[in-house]
Amino acid sequence: MTKIMDLHCDTISRIRSRRNEGHICGLQDNHFHVDLKRMKEAGYSLQTFALFTDAAEEESPFFASMELLDIFREEMKKNDDWIRQVITYEDLEKNEAEGKLSALLSVEDGGVSMGLPDILEEYRKAGVRLMTLTWNHENVLAYPNKVGGHPKNGRNNWPDERGLKQKGFEALEKMEELSIILDVSHLSDGGFFDAARVSKKPFIASHSNARAVSSHVRNLTDDMIRVIAERGGLIGLNFCTPFLREGWKPGSLPAGGTMEEMLAQVRYLIQVGGEDCIALGSDFDGIEETPEEIPSCLAMPRLAEAMEQNGFTHTEVEKVFSENVRRFLKENL
Repeated sequence: MTKIMDLHCDTISRIRSRRNEGHICGLQDNHFHVDLKRMKEAGYSLQTFALFTDAAEEESPFFASMELLDIFREEMKKNDDWIRQVITYEDLEKNEAEGKLSALLSVEDGGVSMGLPDILEEYRKAGVRLMTLTWNHENVLAYPNKVGGHPKNGRNNWPDERGLKQKGFEALEKMEELSIILDVSHLSDGGFFDAARVSKKPFIASHSNARAVSSHVRNLTDDMIRVIAERGGLIGLNFCTPFLREGWKPGSLPAGGTMEEMLAQVRYLIQVGGEDCIALGSDFDGIEETPEEIPSCLAMPRLAEAMEQNGFTHTEVEKVFSENVRRFLKENL
């Protein structure tokens, strides 16, 4: 069975939201896109769980992030027989040897740190190993690429050329000092190239696709793909329909991405960046519509089967599903 390592999901945030609505739910068994029972059955080895906060919806984004961290810790403790957090590559090896799942912790929207070194250090002590500088809102660190009216011409899907703010440069330097890996998903075009210019270590785009295949502003240009690949970084295939389908509009059918659209993205990313830079970044529990044939983590092996049936080599499948992440974590954790 092909092992599965996924660079991004929002399941912890989903648990928090549902609990705030009065529901009882957890990580072992739920009705979301990701739970431990289905991960185990599908052949997962590692899942990255994001502490995702929408700053526009939270009175205190940092406090919300700490609530998410508490939930993550609670779920790790409660499900210790199933899954354990990984801080080092050796933790991953130990978990696999013992037949346990691995959880890698990330922060989505580094603005919750307010760029303060002490807070970044606290996240590192908590085992955070990946961090985006933004989500969909401008913060003290940087600007995002987002869908919304352009301030001058009204375009709805436009790349933001504004780069990192001073606190963003400072935060990135501190992150690299702490070995918190930069995640450039959601970051503006200008911010991406600023980060690429000053960073000294490989970085990832945990859940982004190729803009040449689907011209959504959240996707990566060919130049971005090449930069990530040349640095030894990773690009996680995002399952969100607008990031897969060219010309997507709300209400378009089918609602979920098709297998053909997913394979087209993988094929193009390999063509531009090579087979060593591609990984999975499903964005499960953060996307409204899952792919038609992959409604949850349980169905992830269908993508591997489709790749092999459509001309991808077994080596390419293994690299996309786990081996590229394994290599990256071995070199950078």
